[in-house]
Amino acid sequence: MTPDPQPSQTHLPVLPETQLAVSCEGCGICCTEVPVPPYLDEIDFIPEELQRQVYEARLIEEQLIADKRPCIWWDPATKKCSHYEDRPNICREYETGGELCLETRTKYRIV
Repeated sequence: MTPDPQPSQTHLPVLPETQLAVSCEGCGICCTEVPVPPYLDEIDFIPEELQRQVYEARLIEEQLIADKRPCIWWDPATKKCSHYEDRPNICREYETGGELCLETRTKYRIV
């Protein structure tokens, strides 16, 4: 009898040894690292309503971190950013299958 996989692991598609991550589909684990979208100067370029959401979340950021909350824009149903077109530059630069991606997936036991 084959043992069941560990319930705490999520299995995502992988490519042969040359590349590990195929896509972000069904993952979104990078969005669990910070509770507030990490904007720097580029926040001025997003809609005012979204700016307001970020500023309000920053006021309670310590509590969100203590509660281990994901990014306020992360949609747990889709496991995607609910404001993808307006996401911060750091999120745009987060390379799927890159070193940081793989470290984060390992941390959360996503194979």
